[in-house]
Amino acid sequence: MVVYKVVMPYKDPVARAAYRKQYYKDHREENKQYYKDNLEERKQYCKDHSEKIKAYAKQYRKDHSEKIKAYKKQYRKDHPEVNLKAKKKELIKLGKIFDMTCHNMRYALISWSKTVRNNDNNKCTWCNSTKTLVSHHIWHKAFCPESALDVDNGITLCHDCHMEQHRLDKL
Repeated sequence: MVVYKVVMPYKDPVARAAYRKQYYKDHREENKQYYKDNLEERKQYCKDHSEKIKAYAKQYRKDHSEKIKAYKKQYRKDHPEVNLKAKKKELIKLGKIFDMTCHNMRYALISWSKTVRNNDNNKCTWCNSTKTLVSHHIWHKAFCPESALDVDNGITLCHDCHMEQHRLDKL
């Protein structure tokens, strides 16, 4: 197995980054061929070390969560069209189940949200807060799309409790 090693003689991070970028640009075809030739070997490595890789990724997300959140927030701000495209795709998918256009589905979800909040007297069901309320699907739309507009499938939560609920869902 051939391993390409990048020798970076520069101590200055900017010069080192420029050198590294140029090196990868000059050796792009060699690197592509290397990855193609060793695809099965890399897949086997990932299979053999999956627990170690998952643990590393989990620790990385834990250590860099604030940085990741800031990056995602800035990305969504800089690229609103990407977020819009994803939302539209989700609405089209849900709309097919209910035989609606994506616009009708959007307004149906807004109406569902208002109804759920009114049913809970515009208070968080966990902490009784009245600030930054959102409607939360008990059975997520991704897992049970048929119940996306069912009023009994929703509870009212404040933003903080909502984030906590999603954190608990991941555990």
